[in-house]
Amino acid sequence: MTERDTALPAIDPALREQMVEGICALLPHVLKREVTGATADTTLMEALGMSSTSGLELILELEERLELEISVEELGREDFGTVGSLADYVAGNLLPEA
Repeated sequence: MTERDTALPAIDPALREQMVEGICALLPHVLKREVTGATADTTLMEALGMSSTSGLELILELEERLELEISVEELGREDFGTVGSLADYVAGNLLPEA
């Protein structure tokens, strides 16, 4: 376990589900193709062919769509493993409204 693993904040399951739904809804727009059947377990890079550039675009679109600000300081490749891992990161790294 890394230091980061032990410092994960508790994530509200309803917020996580909202993030999963938001990410799945944005996938067709970001990837510029139809995406069906995506779930929390869908791998972003392997199953969907997402690149690091499209991953960052997804974060920006999610911020805009949900009117949230997401801290990307700790965002790493491992956070783009699955829709669920990205939802966990986003739900745990929302910045307070200014």
